[in-house]
Amino acid sequence: MARLPGVPDSEIPQEMREIVEAQRKHYGCVLNSARQLAYAPRVAIGAAAMTRELARSRQIEPRLSALLNLRIAAIVGCGF
Repeated sequence: MARLPGVPDSEIPQEMREIVEAQRKHYGCVLNSARQLAYAPRVAIGAAAMTRELARSRQIEPRLSALLNLRIAAIVGCGF
């Protein structure tokens, strides 16, 4: 359980709307991590940009990226 409550939809900063709408389209909901990052929208935007550029650069094979995501999910107890 998060120590801070997630930011409700109505209070998510305008600069994060693109991130929120992309998550809603992809996952069908806004992820808890985005709701937490809404407390620091500049951090959320920077993290999203870094993730996007890593994916575009093709420095990491897609198979390795998927394996890393699965491993990280297992470490943090997420049912990925």
